[in-house]
Amino acid sequence: MYGFEYFNALYWYESSKLGPLLRKRVTNVDSWSRTLFGLLFGVFLLWLSITVVSGAFSHFLQGRIYSQPADGFIWRAPASGAIITLTLGLWMMFDYGSPGIYRPIHELQSYTPDNKKANLKPEDGAPYPSMTVTRADGKKEVYFKQPGNRLEYKSKINLPLPSTPVAIEVEEDGKISVFKPEKDAKGNYLRRTGQSLFYKDERGRQMIEGSLGSLVINRPGATFLVLFLHLLHFLVWFACLWFLFEFQPLHAFGLGAAFCLLMTLFFLPPLLNFTETVSKQRTKPEVVSTPTKAA
Repeated sequence: MYGFEYFNALYWYESSKLGPLLRKRVTNVDSWSRTLFGLLFGVFLLWLSITVVSGAFSHFLQGRIYSQPADGFIWRAPASGAIITLTLGLWMMFDYGSPGIYRPIHELQSYTPDNKKANLKPEDGAPYPSMTVTRADGKKEVYFKQPGNRLEYKSKINLPLPSTPVAIEVEEDGKISVFKPEKDAKGNYLRRTGQSLFYKDERGRQMIEGSLGSLVINRPGATFLVLFLHLLHFLVWFACLWFLFEFQPLHAFGLGAAFCLLMTLFFLPPLLNFTETVSKQRTKPEVVSTPTKAA
């Protein structure tokens, strides 16, 4: 009898601890699954859009510049859409594994991952949540990172960062790091030809004027891969227009460049944003409160 009561009490005690944890995990999985389904549905819409637009445009254009359009558009357009979508899917896979690292080349300087969602550190490219800036008049003011993926800081009264601060202080693990602008032997700001002013701290880490708040991260491998993905994206468009839609090589080259540029500027960034959202939800740390014993 006493043994049954003991195990019954133990069961309910353990359930009280495991219940919130299990509910939290189920909620996280359900949220991630819904977001992942939305991403897959978006990829399907992307394939459908590429299929319809490229097929209809190619059929219309070939009817104007050639004697007649190529036959078999009913299978050429879906095949072309599938190949291009798979290429963009490869790009999304890289971005899923390392959110914010493999953005398009025109976003490498302006895009910053959200460290609150991705649990990243400044050494990973995440911006500091706040900075204490010393202005030219010697006064200090705190500036806060604004929501979104753009590197933008404003004060409590909504003032932007000054153009050339005297010093920048950031807090990391309870310690203060001070970044100061580089100066030459005469005490003037050191702006090298073709480069902006660099700010350095005592550890040799750098920020660059115009992107203050984010450390300069040198990733030659990631940059090379981004350039390769851009080239692959263009080559896939060129090959599909030449071999599948049967455009002449020069026409395929020009149209491929135009379609590639259009996709890179307007369609690829939202896809990568959605991909990073799925990745962040998948790796989001769980915070569960556990009951404490009464004194």
